[in-house]
Amino acid sequence: MTEERSLFSSADLLERARVTAPRARDDVIQSLPSHANVSTKEPQKKVVVIGEDDEPIAELLRDAISDEPGLQAVLVQDGALVLDTVRQVHADLLILDIMMPGLSGLEVYDRVRAEDGIRDMPVLFVSAASGQYDGELRKRGITDNIITKPFDLNQLLDRVKKLCATG
Repeated sequence: MTEERSLFSSADLLERARVTAPRARDDVIQSLPSHANVSTKEPQKKVVVIGEDDEPIAELLRDAISDEPGLQAVLVQDGALVLDTVRQVHADLLILDIMMPGLSGLEVYDRVRAEDGIRDMPVLFVSAASGQYDGELRKRGITDNIITKPFDLNQLLDRVKKLCATG
């Protein structure tokens, strides 16, 4: 039986740093969790960067992922900023929408795979348009890390935890 998850079970959820529609790359970087500033009392959290420009979906993903033990999500709504963010924070997982402003999710994916240091990072696509991009996804060897909108939040969280190797 799948356990029920509440997106708002944590009192500090509303106090979490919010990164939406940043004006500059530095705004994004300053609001990110730092792997270097890990408290000895709290284990290091896996960082999930979310590239999604649909604000309600983006916030749902960010809040649900950050509410999971051992995970911290960062939201970036522009493809070019997603790429910079992933480079800076050494993300453990990248979630991408295919259609985004700046660089598309597929363009971000191509650049991630071409770059030393981040090319092996897992990427999960969450998109309403995945069907029309089947050929492009297959051409890149992407066959199983695709979740179609609308999605079941519990299934998405299970996939995120598996890709981040938590829980």
